[in-house]
Amino acid sequence: QLVERTARLEISPPAAAPSVTEAAAEAAPPITLDAAAIAQAIEATGYCVVDDALGAMHAEQLGAACRAVPKAPATIQEGTDRINDSKRRDDSVAFLKDSKAPPIERHRAAMEGLRLQLNNQLNLNTDACSFMCAVYEAGASGYVKHRDSAPTKPSGRKLTAIYYLNPNWHANAKGELRLWDSTGGVRLVEPRNDRLVVFRSSLEHEVLSTKIDRLALTTWFFNRLELGLELIKEKRDAQQDLFECERGCGFRGPFADVEKHEEACKYV
Repeated sequence: QLVERTARLEISPPAAAPSVTEAAAEAAPPITLDAAAIAQAIEATGYCVVDDALGAMHAEQLGAACRAVPKAPATIQEGTDRINDSKRRDDSVAFLKDSKAPPIERHRAAMEGLRLQLNNQLNLNTDACSFMCAVYEAGASGYVKHRDSAPTKPSGRKLTAIYYLNPNWHANAKGELRLWDSTGGVRLVEPRNDRLVVFRSSLEHEVLSTKIDRLALTTWFFNRLELGLELIKEKRDAQQDLFECERGCGFRGPFADVEKHEEACKYV
C-alpha cells in the first residue's frame, strides 16, 4: 500500500503574486468556515465536502497566485526513497509555506484557523500545517490510489484539506478525486471551483485522469513530533540508517543531518 509521508519539505515560491489581485486580497473580509459541521461529517464518514467554501473572489485570486508559482514534477514514494514516475503520479507541485502573495497568505490563515477549531472538535493534537499547490495538465494520467498518512501510529498527518481552483471545470473534464470513506463507501468528488474537501489523511484516495488543466491547493494538518517518528519508523522498518533529501538532490545521511540540509537545499 502506497503511503505518502513527506510533509516537512516546503519549496518556497517567489514572493510576488499577480499585482492586480493584491489590493483586493488585502481588503477582503476574513474567511470563515463551519468547523462544527465539517467535524460532524468527518466523524460520520471520514470526510466532508463544502461547496462555495471560501468565495468566488478568493478562488479567483488564489488560483492566479498559484498558477504564477514555479512548480517541479512531483515525486512518489518507492520504498523509503522518492522517485519520478509519471505513470503513477503525473502532477507538478510547489510548497507554499513562505509565499508572501496576499491570496496565499489569506488561505493559509483560513486553514490555520480551521485546524485550530478542528483540533478541539476532533481531538486531533495537530500543531502545524503544510501547503502544496498541484497542477495536472490536460491529458495527465492522475495519481494512483494511496494514503497521505499511515493508518497506524505514529501518524503525522491527521487531515487533508484540498481546495479546488478550476473555474473552467465541467462534467466531461474528468479529474475527479476518488475517495474510500471510513464506512466502506467510495465517493467521486468533482474538482469544482471553490470546493473544499477535508478528509482523514489515512483514507485511501486517488486522482483520476483529467481532460483539462486541474489545479488544487492541498493543506495537511499534522503533528510535528509524530511526523518525525513516522519517518524514523519507516526507515527502521526498512533497516535503513540513512535518509535522503526529499528535494531529490541526492544528499543522504542521518535524519538530523538531512533535516538541516533540507532547510538550505535549493534543488528543484
